[in-house]
Amino acid sequence: MDYMSPVIDAIARLWDCCAHRASYICELKKNHKSLRTSLDSLKCQRYDLIARIELAESNPTDPANRTHVVTEWLKVVEDLERELEDILQQGDSNRHVKNEVRRCFRCYVRKSCWSDYKHGKLVVKKLKVVEKLRRDGNFSVVVGRSPPDPVREMSIHEVVGMNQLDDIWRLLVTDENIVRIVGLYGMGGVGKTTLLKKVNNEFGKRNHCFDVVIWVVVSKDLNLENIQRQIGKSLGMSWPDETAKDEKANDIFKVLKNKKFVLLLDDIWQRVDLEAIGIPNLGNNKTNSKVVFTTRSLLVSGMMEAGETIKVECLQWDKAWSLFQEKVGQQSLNCHPNVPELAKKVAEECLGLPLSLVTIGRTMASKRSLQEWQHALCVLQKSASKFS
Repeated sequence: MDYMSPVIDAIARLWDCCAHRASYICELKKNHKSLRTSLDSLKCQRYDLIARIELAESNPTDPANRTHVVTEWLKVVEDLERELEDILQQGDSNRHVKNEVRRCFRCYVRKSCWSDYKHGKLVVKKLKVVEKLRRDGNFSVVVGRSPPDPVREMSIHEVVGMNQLDDIWRLLVTDENIVRIVGLYGMGGVGKTTLLKKVNNEFGKRNHCFDVVIWVVVSKDLNLENIQRQIGKSLGMSWPDETAKDEKANDIFKVLKNKKFVLLLDDIWQRVDLEAIGIPNLGNNKTNSKVVFTTRSLLVSGMMEAGETIKVECLQWDKAWSLFQEKVGQQSLNCHPNVPELAKKVAEECLGLPLSLVTIGRTMASKRSLQEWQHALCVLQKSASKFS
């Protein structure tokens, strides 16, 4: 019987081959129906995906664009839908012809079987394509955020401390400089924030080799998670509300550890734990990244381990008087012969603080009488805070 084994194997293989091919004809009606059902499901999946994309792209506060993978999937599905509609229509048409044709039966059967075989084979092939597209279309992410600008330009109304700006710039861009942390300190209203904004904007004007400049407002009530959110926004990152602080810190660290960055922290009132918010150790950071902060306290500057501390001074009288006149305007200054002298005394009460000079100058711009100027000077002289 051993000599019969090859024959039996050959017959078995031939039978399997014939049965497989015959299934294209025998199961055509079932496969045709399955293809229609799968196509309808694929269309619904495409409609749902488009709705998700449009919702994500319509958010004006968080602009995003559909990913390239999603765009390509949609294009392939749209093209396939048109192709399958033609295939299904052809199948319906063939069945209609079969119901009508009864003459030339023998010839018709031969042609019909060959047509059904080709059509059935194509339907099975397309069924597999549709099922694969349905699996591939389960996207967890449908849009991508454009990478944020390396530098976000800040609005500046008054520019002061230009000489100090050059000193700060040299500390930041000189690779040989071992200073990693720079502190700017001075009394309230002296122009620390304005100077830091100017530093920020210089990165958009001058040549440098930093990958990203990060601006963060700290304020008196220290909130590390708020700082993390601001850093994340600059890096194009965001987290669900329930994300733990340590997890955010880890994500920030992973992004920044290989970047050369400048972190600008405005208005620090106490020590900020940089490691706790995810900032890599600047001493071990081979990228030579930098941190610059502003504070009212020289003590806080020391607690931040600033390698260089720069005091932001009040304006000299000539600059203070020029700034005050600019904000008041000549119409108010010339409303009475005695007003210019009163205006100088009012400006002196501002102690060279740009914020006070600007605020009071704008207030006095609408005053058109000697009495109003006299009253303003009296109020300022009695003020204990001196706008500090």
